[in-house]
Amino acid sequence: MRTIIQTIVAVLALTVLAPGYAEEVQQNFFTKVEAAQAQSTVDKIVTGTRDKIDSLVHFVTTPWIDFTVSSKDEDCLARNIFYEAGSESEEGKAAVAIVTINRVKDGRFDKSICGVVNQRTVSVRSQQVKKTEMIQSGFFGQPREIVKTEVVLQHVPVCQFSWVCLDKTDPSKSNPKYKRALQVAYDVMVFDMYKNVVPKSALFFHSIHIDPLWPYKQVAIIGNHIFYSKQKVKNEQKPNKT
Repeated sequence: MRTIIQTIVAVLALTVLAPGYAEEVQQNFFTKVEAAQAQSTVDKIVTGTRDKIDSLVHFVTTPWIDFTVSSKDEDCLARNIFYEAGSESEEGKAAVAIVTINRVKDGRFDKSICGVVNQRTVSVRSQQVKKTEMIQSGFFGQPREIVKTEVVLQHVPVCQFSWVCLDKTDPSKSNPKYKRALQVAYDVMVFDMYKNVVPKSALFFHSIHIDPLWPYKQVAIIGNHIFYSKQKVKNEQKPNKT
């Protein structure tokens, strides 16, 4: 392209001006062109930098996580991603992380990431149990069989995330899946990456292989998980698992 322009400029210069001025005109032309190109590059850099600064200011003044976190919370979030979505895509991992953080921000769960991940309660369930006993009426009476019904109370642990109640051991730090989970946890916590994967209202999820008949509004299906917001709906249609 430059060779073609040089030829055109030289021809014009030779036609209009004396031959001695051809090289000077040609050089002046390209000096102006290169100056314009350089200014255009500078403008692009300045504009890009300004956009990055604006994004950074927005991130600092409007933080995604408005509660205190620590490296321990990051590890708790990574373990939750590892056990709940270790084989899912990065979006699936991030969605579980976002739900965990949403629960902290919601206020109805624990006040920290580790607290939400490890949260468990004890549910008391009653169960009727039939027992057979032999009794004897009078001193000479024949023993006879009777059936008694007793109410037995069971204390059943209930965890927000099922793997916690299974008392799983911590994953190996060298496990590639854990490393990936840790990276996703960091990206979600620090940079609010994957922010459009699920809404900030998403608080619950379950496997596509079960149907707990939850009364909540479905907001996303990612991989093997269905995600719900805290909004309750009536006559909700069953999720499309295809």
